[in-house]
Amino acid sequence: MQDSDHERLGRSRDAGVAQDASRRQAVPADTGSRFSAPAEAMPNGMRGISSNEVGLPSENPAYDDREEGTAAGEGVEQEQLEDVSDSAAIEDPFDPTKIRISTKQTTVALIVERMRHEEIILQPDFQRSDNVWPPTTRSRLIESLLLRIPLPVFYMAADPDNNWMVVDGLQRLSVLRDFVLQQTLRLRGMEYLSQFDAHSFDELPRPMQRRITETELSCHVIEPGTPPEVMFNVFKRINTGGKPLVGQEVRHALNPGPVRALLGELARSEEFLKATGGTINPKRMADRECVLRFLAFRSLGEAEYGGRLDDFLMKAMRFLNNSPEHHALLRDDFRRAMSLASDIFGREAFRKPNRPGYARWRSPVNKPLFESLSVALAEVPEDFTGVLRMRKGEIVDHLAQLMKADAEFIESISVGTQTTRQVTIRFERMRKMLRRGLP
Repeated sequence: MQDSDHERLGRSRDAGVAQDASRRQAVPADTGSRFSAPAEAMPNGMRGISSNEVGLPSENPAYDDREEGTAAGEGVEQEQLEDVSDSAAIEDPFDPTKIRISTKQTTVALIVERMRHEEIILQPDFQRSDNVWPPTTRSRLIESLLLRIPLPVFYMAADPDNNWMVVDGLQRLSVLRDFVLQQTLRLRGMEYLSQFDAHSFDELPRPMQRRITETELSCHVIEPGTPPEVMFNVFKRINTGGKPLVGQEVRHALNPGPVRALLGELARSEEFLKATGGTINPKRMADRECVLRFLAFRSLGEAEYGGRLDDFLMKAMRFLNNSPEHHALLRDDFRRAMSLASDIFGREAFRKPNRPGYARWRSPVNKPLFESLSVALAEVPEDFTGVLRMRKGEIVDHLAQLMKADAEFIESISVGTQTTRQVTIRFERMRKMLRRGLP
């Protein structure tokens, strides 16, 4: 019988924890072994990433640093899922026969009853927020129901107890919750039924209340048992409020449990905010993805990287959910790596050098650079962190030279960054660069 993912990953992580413990107790004598041993060669895989050359305005002005190449409003360098230099087809597409989606007809009254008993999980921390619509827009949704205008279809994901998690329709459901169930919403700015302005649900005439609660709704429900990889693809293909979900939003939705709290805690930590300059916008979980990339490579190791970043990060979230006993060590490793990055590289940590003509605008945080440098810093034994801080000028120069003269390294953090070759190159170069700073 084959071992489960959890058993294999648990052995991998347990071995890593044991190595960490022994490394911290007895530092090897030779400088070449002062880092955790590089992972085994990884299988071939994924299409890559290229950086955007244009600074885009932010959706959230608080995170608009006019940083070169930044994804709009995220504060991280724009990523693409394909290596533009390689048009090869996807090698391992998911099996469409494993999709299990049923269509259910229900009513507003039944949906509200489910919400009353917390059998529909609205999850305001998944997607964006559950109350981003302005009051007039929310009121006009209720007006649509009163006018008997059908609402668009809802998408849900069911768990084994038939509780539903909202995939698409969060804003509409939050309006129904606030108006019918909690009655915190009063109608305003009605276009055709202005006589009901300022009314709560209880203040509507009974025929109007019944018109709302008896409205039929159509829900597509992703059934339990649908493999996570398949569900991930389904989620990404469904638009929410006109915007497709990004990868970390989907991973967050599909992996309830302690890993969510860990990612949120570390993304809000003082060490992470200082190391990244607080410029990564949490609105669409770009900050949590950076944290997860560190945790994935630190806990599973490059040997577990199968060539697809989405699959690797999903595997890491499942592992971390099932292995809370490892969270304390990983939390310490992450905070220490962030402190080292701040102390050595200052405000330029995890960023490429500015291109000519962009001196006014800092380069955004580069995710491949973040994951490789942070993991390499976490591998430095405690006894040698002081040495790195003392020699920070040399290390900054070494990294600057690497990003100026090493074409393979530059490519590994710029184009096709998710291929196994690029992952191997950047991790090897980072470890070698930091070793040069040790005696």
